[in-house]
Amino acid sequence: MQELKPVKKGKVRVDDVNLYYEIYGQGDPLVLIAGTGISCAPWRPFQVPEFSKHYQLLIYDHRGLGRSDKPDMPYSTRLFARDCAGLMEALGIRKAHIMGHSMGGRVAQWVALDYPEKVRSLVLSGSGSGKYRDELEDYPRGVPIESCVELIEKGYEKYQHDHWGSGFMFTDEFVREHPEVVKTFQDLIVEEVPPLKCYLRHVIARQCHETTELIHAITAPTLVIVGSKDTREGGTGNHVASSQALAEKIPNAELVIVEGGKHGYLREMPEKGHPPILNFLRQH
Repeated sequence: MQELKPVKKGKVRVDDVNLYYEIYGQGDPLVLIAGTGISCAPWRPFQVPEFSKHYQLLIYDHRGLGRSDKPDMPYSTRLFARDCAGLMEALGIRKAHIMGHSMGGRVAQWVALDYPEKVRSLVLSGSGSGKYRDELEDYPRGVPIESCVELIEKGYEKYQHDHWGSGFMFTDEFVREHPEVVKTFQDLIVEEVPPLKCYLRHVIARQCHETTELIHAITAPTLVIVGSKDTREGGTGNHVASSQALAEKIPNAELVIVEGGKHGYLREMPEKGHPPILNFLRQH
């Protein structure tokens, strides 16, 4: 795993918070938006070295995480989108390719809906729009009870550590065969674990996200991509099913299913996940 130094990094004021960011490479801007309670650190091992060969890559910490400010207030994916748009404005980025993974894909939807002039193309990875099908009767809009139980039984740090193990992020085979890679990500997560209250506010923001009846208005060229094994029924349902729903509802969206991938396919099998993303970006 190659570790690059950013060409620029620091904090900028966006509305009521200071947001931490890093910029790598040159070319057309590409913004990567991270998932629930995750700093920008997990982008560095694989996505930064590859994507910065082709683009000016921007990664950053959401409010409440990493080196950004952590205000004690309600968070929402729409607020995170406003932060993203404000950060682009502060850095002089008028228009960019926008890619979000998991909750980051939910934030990216709001960027495309509220700030369409800033979006050159859209990549939604392992994400969803909210209650994407009517039969999802128990769709928790707060912290899912399973998460509460696991947090209490394991403790916060071990909960975060185990989240980046087998079952959800990685396949069992990958954990057995590449423990050093798994440990790299677990160490990154534990090293930058956010305050518990901020993390829970991120979870609530993800669970309360709802754009299912709005995404038909997205005009940006869109790629929806997901691992074929990202089917664990968690707080936001089955990611393959939710990704299929995104592709059906967003006009002219392309759907790519990465064979064998779980929720962490971008970290487990970047050699499979990167090419369809790069091919899509080159087209736009």
